[in-house]
Amino acid sequence: MRCLFVAEGGAGAILPLVPLAQSVRAAGHEVIAAAHAEFTPILLTAGLPAVAAPQKSPRDYRLVRDGKLVPLTGDLEERAEVLGTIGARIAVDGFRELQELVRQWRPDLVVGGPLAYAAPLLSAEIGVPYVAIEFGMAEPWNWHRATLAELARLGFPEPAPPAACLVLCPESIRPSDDPAEPMRYLPATPLRYVPYASPRPVEPWMYAHNRPRVWISAGSRVSSDYALDYLTGLITAAADLDVELLIATPDDVAAQLGPVAAGARVGWLPIDVLAPTCDLAVHPGGGSTMLSCVAAAVPQVIIPYMPEAAIYVEPLRRYGAAHVLDPADDEPATLLAACRTALAEPSYRQAAERLRAELVAAPGPLEAVATLERVAAGMTAPEQAARKAERVPAG
Repeated sequence: MRCLFVAEGGAGAILPLVPLAQSVRAAGHEVIAAAHAEFTPILLTAGLPAVAAPQKSPRDYRLVRDGKLVPLTGDLEERAEVLGTIGARIAVDGFRELQELVRQWRPDLVVGGPLAYAAPLLSAEIGVPYVAIEFGMAEPWNWHRATLAELARLGFPEPAPPAACLVLCPESIRPSDDPAEPMRYLPATPLRYVPYASPRPVEPWMYAHNRPRVWISAGSRVSSDYALDYLTGLITAAADLDVELLIATPDDVAAQLGPVAAGARVGWLPIDVLAPTCDLAVHPGGGSTMLSCVAAAVPQVIIPYMPEAAIYVEPLRRYGAAHVLDPADDEPATLLAACRTALAEPSYRQAAERLRAELVAAPGPLEAVATLERVAAGMTAPEQAARKAERVPAG
């Protein structure tokens, strides 16, 4: 089987695909993975053959009107219009830049990551099945509508639904299926979320510690002009905790933070290695961070500055595994009190452990390979033989 994985967006949308892509390859199948050019090192470091598409960074798609950037407001409908339009334009570029690859390489299956709309366009181009991987955290339906509208304006038909939809979020903390805001694809097939981070050498301090640990993150996209104030606010509030702080941020941003609490670890830290050693995680509600903490049974304090995040972290709060703060009430004293409560109250850890048990009971990437094989084999033998005959021989 030849399998093309397609990711769109930043590192947070790419990392969840890596364990499944590695499993498909380990099962003896051929894999190529595609991502924005600036993120292909993530795929290459993971041992995956990678192609850069689109070449442009996600930031390059920000909308400009009358020579000015279109701001992202707090209004969900306005945000959907902007983000849906951006998503469609990324998809079209990804489709065009990968078109020749799929025509020549002839994959048997195209697997698309969260909101990767190029994937169904590419599968339709060569008539092969498409499988979607979704977080399952109520990816905003209005984004979907806006993306389809922009694709139609650009001359593309509405993508066909996937042959299968693998969902990473445990069912207990998926938002309810409100008919007005459904998940894009139902029914869903559970896929165990396996944390993955771009690796760095494991050092003794990572697994040997004698103080409580708190993970602090503003997400993988933090930079000098995005979310840096948010990150410094978290660090300031947590400085009064009697804990070891693990401040996860790109290394170039770490250099801009200035003095931090004594003993704090700062830089690009592997959450898959370190989350199991943590007593609490504080972050804005990114899907990968949230599920990595669930996988390690780590209680969470979440300040969802993105309006969409406020929707999908609510089930985690109701479950009891997270303390969610209103972004309008993010004073250091409020955040400090929330952290102390989550560290001291056993119910947060107990809820997190129950949720982890549910997550690890779901079929993992190795088991999901069989699902992909069945989907790819859904064609008749003559169709499979014809596809093989169309492939360009190696060399």
